[in-house]
Amino acid sequence: MKQLVVTFIGPDRAGLVDQISNVIFVHHASWQASSLSNLAGMFTGIILVQVSENQFNPLCDALSQIDGLDVMISEGAEQSSTMHQACSLSVTGNDRPGIVQEVSRALATFGINISKMETHAQSAANAGTMIFLAQFKLTMPTSVSESDLQEALEALSDDLIVEFDQEESQ
Repeated sequence: MKQLVVTFIGPDRAGLVDQISNVIFVHHASWQASSLSNLAGMFTGIILVQVSENQFNPLCDALSQIDGLDVMISEGAEQSSTMHQACSLSVTGNDRPGIVQEVSRALATFGINISKMETHAQSAANAGTMIFLAQFKLTMPTSVSESDLQEALEALSDDLIVEFDQEESQ
């Protein structure tokens, strides 16, 4: 069996997930995990698919031929077996340009991998300003101290609220 990572983007329309899932089903493949979203009228997503060797090329061809979608397909990669810990990170602050760049640079400095990131801005109640919220799933080397990381992130700006939730050790 092979694992495929399928990414796509195209104008949003009714029935698109049905069309993609049908192509996967017809090729006897299994939809393992996904993240799909409509952003500014464009439907975008990433899907992890497991497929047999003999259906690999036909599935790739069929997915690439879905009308109106730009599709990119990659084979899954081997994951590192070094010692890591998983945790969730929440960052909240006044919305401004550069928050994601500053936080991601600090994480990279510590050798931390971002395995998932979700962000949005929302109006602050009774304040008339925008608040930026980011949720991260991180894979950290076990040598990284959570308190050192928190200190580094909070030093980025005096208005950032940084919260961790330990998930599991690997």
